[in-house]
Amino acid sequence: MPESYGQFCPVAQAAEVLTERWTLLVLRELLMGSTRFNELQRGVPRMSSSLLSKRLREMERSGLLTREPLQGERGHAYRLTPAGEALGPLVVSLGNWSREWLTREVSEEEADPALLMWDMRRSIRIDRLPKDQLVVFFRYRDAEEGKRAWWLVAEPTEAELCFTDPGFGIDLQIDAEARAMAEVWLGRLELGAAMRSKRIRVSGPEDLVRSVPDWLGYSTFAFEDPAAELASRQAK
Repeated sequence: MPESYGQFCPVAQAAEVLTERWTLLVLRELLMGSTRFNELQRGVPRMSSSLLSKRLREMERSGLLTREPLQGERGHAYRLTPAGEALGPLVVSLGNWSREWLTREVSEEEADPALLMWDMRRSIRIDRLPKDQLVVFFRYRDAEEGKRAWWLVAEPTEAELCFTDPGFGIDLQIDAEARAMAEVWLGRLELGAAMRSKRIRVSGPEDLVRSVPDWLGYSTFAFEDPAAELASRQAK
């Protein structure tokens, strides 16, 4: 367990549980619906497996989650308790505070395609797909080997992310700088502006290309008006 602050203050006691490195990000993933170890790991790709296991045990001891054996297969399902669920508004408030006061350009180091694609998959507006099955090939031209190619298979029930070609015909190809796509997803850059500057290129049938802004989806913490936000930042 984290070292105690030695104070009776509720803020200090909460900090003992929540401020260990990675804990809030693991909590974020659980709040977003991840329940299995490999799902959680994809949301925190730079966290080692051993450290993730340690944090999950600590969160279980603190009463934030439960661990249940999976029926018929190896592994466990991790589910938030009412105490863990009650932290949802706090996590959202932290994200909103960061958006308001800590906003900065996405760095090359932060623009990790693995995390970006995992997050984007969860925000796809499957109710706005232009066809029953939409297969999109993403290529990040500035990413390291092993993180350049991704396939997104979106259907009315779910969107699935693939590391290898799923064997379906590709409907759209999106060739992008990872930083540009991250900025679009965060609502800091308009997709149209990124396409005009060639930082993002979308190829495919014209009607499907036009549909991208409808189904792409954005971060929970995205700016609603990227152009206005950019103008505001430039004026400061």
